[in-house]
Amino acid sequence: MDDETPGTDVTLRATLDERAAAPRGELLVHWFRTATDLLFPTGEREFSDSWALVTESIDGAREVRVRDVRAHWQRLAGALRPSPFYAAAGFHEPSSVDDSGRIGGVRAGCGGSHTELSAQVRGGERVADAAWCAHLVDFLATALDGADPAFARIDHLSFEETTDLEAALKRPRRQALRESRTLLRGYSWVTGLPAELAARLGGPTALKATGAFHAVHEIHARGLLLQATETLADYDHPHMKAVFHALAPVLPPGTPEEAPDRPDLRVVFEDASRLRARRGMEADTT
Repeated sequence: MDDETPGTDVTLRATLDERAAAPRGELLVHWFRTATDLLFPTGEREFSDSWALVTESIDGAREVRVRDVRAHWQRLAGALRPSPFYAAAGFHEPSSVDDSGRIGGVRAGCGGSHTELSAQVRGGERVADAAWCAHLVDFLATALDGADPAFARIDHLSFEETTDLEAALKRPRRQALRESRTLLRGYSWVTGLPAELAARLGGPTALKATGAFHAVHEIHARGLLLQATETLADYDHPHMKAVFHALAPVLPPGTPEEAPDRPDLRVVFEDASRLRARRGMEADTT
């Protein structure tokens, strides 16, 4: 899947695994339907034309192509339901060749063990608008209803499938996917925790008490969405560091390093395991 859609600046992602609470194909259908309805409404001209492509297997076999996602929704849903290797949909003005937004889903991990869901939208000045930012969080909670995701995030000006933390730790993607219910893959303006990691952090009450989050949203059927600040524009280094400290107990060990191919990594360059060790020593002396 393309890393970046021209003109978009906000990316929403979620990871499904074999522990998904519903059939993965049904969750893929739900993701595409919810994104179509909530992120790309019919009343806005920039989303009035659309396309979709579904590829059943990694070798490109049995492609399904659709013009006008809404008019041919049943055909698209039928192609998504078997949980194909790759799926994408784009939305744009009739006169434009560039998409104003995009939805995606691709198999990942060993033998397609995971499915990476994505949506890209244009934020622009709206990244400072509280109502618009709240709408993004509402979309993610609705789109993941019943999914029990292994991970989720909302980022500004970050388009890579691997997280900034994975890049900074040089952590292999397959390992990160395999261990995503044991170690958190990264942290962002909004970070989605699976139920296993949320429990290790003390649940929503304990996470709210850290003061690191503007809001803690519970996903129906398990998991949490942690919103660092009211808007994307507010998410600066001090807020990111507060999130890092709150989530350190479930972050992978290692000291992050600069990545030449990712010049604008948004991570705290500290080893989460050392922070955990210091806390343990302090607890032992009290």
